[in-house]
Amino acid sequence: MSLGGRVLRVLFRGEIVVAISAYVVIFGLLLTDVVMREFGLGSIFGAQRISVYLMIVCGFLGLGLAASQGRHLRPRFLDGVIPASLSAAADRVGSVIMMGVFAAFGVIAIQFLLDAIEYGELARTIRIPMWTIQIVVPYAFFSTALRYAIFALDPSLRPKEALE
Repeated sequence: MSLGGRVLRVLFRGEIVVAISAYVVIFGLLLTDVVMREFGLGSIFGAQRISVYLMIVCGFLGLGLAASQGRHLRPRFLDGVIPASLSAAADRVGSVIMMGVFAAFGVIAIQFLLDAIEYGELARTIRIPMWTIQIVVPYAFFSTALRYAIFALDPSLRPKEALE
């Protein structure tokens, strides 16, 4: 397997493990919180807020996971404009453009993260630094940009687009 293929596999497996783990924690936290409330045992402090933050993590990880499976939404109304003979080149150019877009968002996200660190923002209720949650934002954008860079360099690694 090529280096690009190995990188894609490691990214996918790592991100899917984190996303599934976050969903399991959300499920357990909210289920336990509801059961405790129903039996008059109070609630878990910050359970709902923690669940929201974990859902944000899952959502951002979903960017790269969707790209790795060819599942990004895109407009299809111009699909017939480029002749089939140029579709491979168009796919490569599209990958380069997407890499640039996600990398640009990653740079903006780094500034967003640095501002949160500088201002010492805390997550409401659970009182942890916001940057510990927000770090997923630049990671997700750069991870997705890396995927598209690999797709541009080696189009055979680009997943078939899932048409539904």
